[in-house]
Amino acid sequence: MIDTILWAAVLASFMFTFYVLAQFSEKLGEALQLRSYYVLYYVAILLLFVSIQLDLLGVASGNIASVSACTSGLPEKLTAIGMTIGTVTTIKYWGWLFRAQK
Repeated sequence: MIDTILWAAVLASFMFTFYVLAQFSEKLGEALQLRSYYVLYYVAILLLFVSIQLDLLGVASGNIASVSACTSGLPEKLTAIGMTIGTVTTIKYWGWLFRAQK
C-alpha cells in the first residue's frame, strides 16, 4: 500500500516536471518556429494521471474489475508510454543543449 502511494508521488513529480517543460517548450517553440510538439507533454501527463488512478484503484478496491485491470499490467504500460512520450518530446525540444557542447 505505501509503495503504491510513494510511486504515485513519484509520478506526480514527473507530471509537474512535464508541465513546467511544456510551458518552457511552448515559448521555445514559438521562438525557434518549431511545431507544437509541447502538446505531447500534456498527453504524457494524462497517461501518467490515468496510471496513478488505476494503480490506486487497484490497491484501495477489492472488486474484480479493478483488480483485473491492474493485474494485466495496464498501469505500468501507461506509465511506460507516458514517460517515453515525455522523454522523446524533451529530446526534441532540448536536445540542442547537448549538441551545442561538443
